[in-house]
Amino acid sequence: MPAAVTLRRWTLRAAFWVGLAAVVLLRFADPSPFPTLRYAFFDVAQSVFAGAAEPQRLPLAVVDIDERSLAQQGQWPWPRDIVADLVGRIAASKPLVLGIDIIFAEPDRLSPESLLKRFPLDAPLRESLSALPSNDAILAAKLSMLPTVLAVAAIDDGEAPGGQTVMQAPIKLRLGQQSVSELRRYPGLLRNLPVLEEASSGVGVASLELSGDGVVRKMPAVMLVGDAVLPSFALEVLRIARGGEAVSVEINGPGVAAVSLADTEIPTTYSGHVWLRDRPADSLLRVSAADLMSDAVPLANLQGHIVLLGSTGVGLGREFVTPSGSLRSDVDVQALFLENLLTESFLVRPQAAALWEALLALAVLSLVVLAVPRLPGYTSLPAMLGLLGLLFAGSLFAMQSNGLLFDPTYTAVVGSIAYLVVLGRGLAEAQQQRRRSAEEREMALILAEAGNRSKTSFLANMSHELRTPLNAILGFSEMMKREILGPISPPKYRDYVEDIHHMGSHLLSLVNDILEMSKVEAGESHLSESEFPLQDVLADCVRTVQSAYRDSGIAVSFDRETVPRRLWADKRMFTQMVLNLVSNAVKYTPKGGEVRLTGSVDERGDFRLSISDTGIGMSDKEVSEAFVPFRRIDHALASNLEGIGLGLPLTKAMIEMHGGRLELTSITDRGTTAILVFPASRLRNLTDRKGEEATRFEESA
Repeated sequence: MPAAVTLRRWTLRAAFWVGLAAVVLLRFADPSPFPTLRYAFFDVAQSVFAGAAEPQRLPLAVVDIDERSLAQQGQWPWPRDIVADLVGRIAASKPLVLGIDIIFAEPDRLSPESLLKRFPLDAPLRESLSALPSNDAILAAKLSMLPTVLAVAAIDDGEAPGGQTVMQAPIKLRLGQQSVSELRRYPGLLRNLPVLEEASSGVGVASLELSGDGVVRKMPAVMLVGDAVLPSFALEVLRIARGGEAVSVEINGPGVAAVSLADTEIPTTYSGHVWLRDRPADSLLRVSAADLMSDAVPLANLQGHIVLLGSTGVGLGREFVTPSGSLRSDVDVQALFLENLLTESFLVRPQAAALWEALLALAVLSLVVLAVPRLPGYTSLPAMLGLLGLLFAGSLFAMQSNGLLFDPTYTAVVGSIAYLVVLGRGLAEAQQQRRRSAEEREMALILAEAGNRSKTSFLANMSHELRTPLNAILGFSEMMKREILGPISPPKYRDYVEDIHHMGSHLLSLVNDILEMSKVEAGESHLSESEFPLQDVLADCVRTVQSAYRDSGIAVSFDRETVPRRLWADKRMFTQMVLNLVSNAVKYTPKGGEVRLTGSVDERGDFRLSISDTGIGMSDKEVSEAFVPFRRIDHALASNLEGIGLGLPLTKAMIEMHGGRLELTSITDRGTTAILVFPASRLRNLTDRKGEEATRFEESA
């Protein structure tokens, strides 16, 4: 095997293995834009499924401090006694639990004790205000009337506020091989007033974490604040609603291994996050705070529900984008997380998903590299599109049926790049092969032309060398035939002299045919045109053939009246063409047969000279091969005939030089008809022809 081929083969193998290693490394490195593509696919899938899902009514409601509520009670923040009245109305409806997604981190500035500190008041008024309870105490009293969960917020950066007591978290930890490398640690919390937290049943962290593009795709079930593992706001609300003692958290390996609440297993990532399954917004019961406080809504609507209290009024909160593209407020996102927890319809991204996706990408890469070069060009693209469609359909099915999140985009990118590389390499090889083929054809053409020139030169030289001694043989044999130098003795020698002269003449004819054919093929044969009496030339040709084949027993006839009087052509070539065709007709016609020469002028004015015989004829295959040089008919009658198979090819070449054509029709054992067709322009009058020649001479001069 050539060294270049071996080197190329090993280079391709090395490139293949390097490609496999790069696929694995890139998947685990997960550089941009792969996460963006992955999230985009998950979002599109959720958008399709969320729109197709039917709303499911759950015992979950949101009391919304909306624009109408602000118009009714005044701008935010409301005095805490108004908030207390709202909480009292909710408590009267007997919900399972109330989750307040509002943080009361500072004392109420409109509380009586705050007014005493801020404004100089007269003694009677100060005494009256001092006797009033604190608004925060009023709110705390209302909170104690029902199970309540307050929201706190994790501080992203900076130091934890000083003076805070350690929050007691209802978390039951199970520590394995302890490591929290995947858990994000927050330095501290933004908490509520102690009096409010003491009156509540629980506290949960309500902070949201956004992806790089600002979409809320995952919610933390538990998080690490300082050295404590704390539950999220929604999980704590669910714990209180179900009367659970604590949330069980198992930390093992790189982070959170399992989170459970009573009998509910919550699948999380190592960082403690849960993937959100988006649902239609109209699946949630929403009540305006204004309607609740004005008795416009029956309190029984909230009975037995998990109630979340939040605000969507302008300026009171942010809006977040969920995976299906919906805009939702903070309390709505918390409600969505609670819906997932209540229905246990979690989306799960398996911990080993990256490994499986890397292996799938390796399999697709190998399949493309091995299969695409073996497929026909018109099937490789549909096959590739079908493979990609199968990848995406499988991922969609896994999400819809089992809630499993598998990323087909990385495999699709790898497969598409591999397909383009293989296709490009195939196109490059095809282009290179076409270039090599073109070079080979060009070289073959050069060699053929060189061979043809060599053949022509050889034939011309050999013909010249042969004709010189042949002319001497013919001359001396002619002298001996005429007995110029005296009688030939004994008489038997006269027969030998006749044979010598005949064979010499035949050999000279063959040499002349070969030389003429080589000139025609080389383009060195030229017409010497003139106008001549056509009928006389044809009559001479017939007499020549009759004289040569006087003992053949074949009748050769010429219908003189059917032939025009004059023809403009090369007289020598015309004579040779007619002699070739008439001689062939006589040679291939058995004794007692007939050869006829007739002429006609067709509707276009073309002159058609027909030579027909009653000879052995030819099959269709033999007719198609008759114009191949040196090809003869395989027939018993033709086996002893003179000739080397140049008559018809030479005649065809000569008539085409005149702008005409040779037509040949034949039927086996019935005979053959050869027709020389001359253009109508060659039958013009002599005067017209001379004028044309004069014009041509003037133009050339």
